[in-house]
Amino acid sequence: MEFVRWADEHFEHMLRWATDPRMITYVADGKPWTPEYVAERHEQALQHWEEHGFGLHLVIEDGVVVGLAQLADRGPDEIEIGYWVDPDHWGRGLATRIAQELRDRALARKPRVFAGHQAENVASGRVLEKAGLRYVTSKIVFGRLQHGYALGVGMTDQGVLRYSAFTKDPDGGNPAGVVLDATGLSDEEMLVIAAKVGYSETAFVLPRGTGREFDVRYFSPKAEVPFCGHATIATSVALTERIGDGPLTFHTQAGEITIETAGGTASLTSVPTSTSEASSELVEAALEALGYKEIGDGPVHVGFGGARHLLIPLKDREQLAGLDYDFDALRDLMLANDLTTVHLFWRESKDLVHARDPFPVGGVVEDAATGAAAAAFGGYLRDLEGPQRFVISQGEDMGRPSRLEVDATREDRRVIVTGAAVPIP
Repeated sequence: MEFVRWADEHFEHMLRWATDPRMITYVADGKPWTPEYVAERHEQALQHWEEHGFGLHLVIEDGVVVGLAQLADRGPDEIEIGYWVDPDHWGRGLATRIAQELRDRALARKPRVFAGHQAENVASGRVLEKAGLRYVTSKIVFGRLQHGYALGVGMTDQGVLRYSAFTKDPDGGNPAGVVLDATGLSDEEMLVIAAKVGYSETAFVLPRGTGREFDVRYFSPKAEVPFCGHATIATSVALTERIGDGPLTFHTQAGEITIETAGGTASLTSVPTSTSEASSELVEAALEALGYKEIGDGPVHVGFGGARHLLIPLKDREQLAGLDYDFDALRDLMLANDLTTVHLFWRESKDLVHARDPFPVGGVVEDAATGAAAAAFGGYLRDLEGPQRFVISQGEDMGRPSRLEVDATREDRRVIVTGAAVPIP
């Protein structure tokens, strides 16, 4: 396969492909290019070569023109790549080989390579993944949803970082997406990014310009949620890796959250917690959806620590390990009662609690670590038994063990939840 620098004699190929409905479906706004616009793009391609020393290529294999390949300058640290493959040559693996060659040429010049594709062009996403690029963001361009992929050293501020919270092992804990600068992203775009990432939550940070104070929004793959503890821990560690340890303030839909950070750990102080006994109707419906005929001693409460959680004691560790519930029934019940998770717990001792948190309203079966539920649960135990400190062990039955340290000793009804976080390679 040969890449040939773009020249005047190649214009006819761009003109031919720019009106082929099999190709234009996935280009720009999906409409045919006029000859005048093609001529404009041709001139831009020639000028790009003159200004940057790289750009558009004709791709030739065995003496046959099979497509176009482009490297476009995106600033001092990034090159965007793009390609077209002649429809007569689809299905031969050419796109992957072209993308890999473009990737190598781009990274030889700059530390990061970026590529985008129309959301409906699923095959192109697979090609970019085969070339080693990872999904980073989604945007509406020309009225159409586009997914962006990137590869390089570090990520740009609008890239999606991936961290696991309440663990020091990237194979443990609860994964969260983190977008360190979501400026300009719409609600729809944030939701699309969260769904594409696929974690229980992705946090979107909007800097306030004061250095250590931020607006933060949280999206599950299905909807925005007012607060998320594990994504807060992940975001705090990601930020301090870039701006240094120290206090942070997050302004969330649930209220103001203060965080102390040091050495890869973060301690969030929740909004004031509260609990109240759950109605018998809610408890009965929840136990039916969960498949439990009996539970442990202690009252079932609805607890609040930034979001509402149904807190249910179980009778032993085996009952907790055997969780198998009706996803649709529990989701519908939780939506009707404004519940974020169901916090199922068993106390091994005064200092150690084992927990599992079904999260069907977020589109996932279970959370591996739930900081907001830990805060609500800390308020619950304080209300029932008095101030105390303890550890929650969560995620064990998912193969992602997590450790959440809970301090429910403050007089102002706020609870401190502490955990580590690490990047996911």
